[in-house]
Amino acid sequence: MTLHEGIRDAIQRFVNDRHECAIISPTAVAAAIFAEFAEHAVEPHIAYASIEHFKQMARQVLAARFEDDGEDNPAYADQGELFAGHLQERYPVPRKRGDEPQYKLREALTDEEVAWNVRVLRRSADARLAHADALRAWALTRTVAA
Repeated sequence: MTLHEGIRDAIQRFVNDRHECAIISPTAVAAAIFAEFAEHAVEPHIAYASIEHFKQMARQVLAARFEDDGEDNPAYADQGELFAGHLQERYPVPRKRGDEPQYKLREALTDEEVAWNVRVLRRSADARLAHADALRAWALTRTVAA
């Protein structure tokens, strides 16, 4: 196992162990993972760089698992991009541009956060349908080279 894979596994374990935590953010994950691996005092510049990298890795893990187009999202498991028939345990919550993503337990979502997620999912579906329609139209009008 590479160092990268070991860190990614630690991030996955941290997220799995916090299944009852209402909100998970990349910063919280990164701080915990840094504390897990930093056995001794670390020079502040190195600590900062490490935490920032752990945050980026945590963003990737969380997005893959909880964003509508995430590759590890159980709502789309076994069917690629098609809805698998069950809801995610967490959903992203609205954020300002530049703010880091946060993922909230489904049961803790407000009505406004649910409505926001529904809009995001519908926009994504509409964009995919428009893309599919455009590709099909192109295929119907193209001339096939011999």
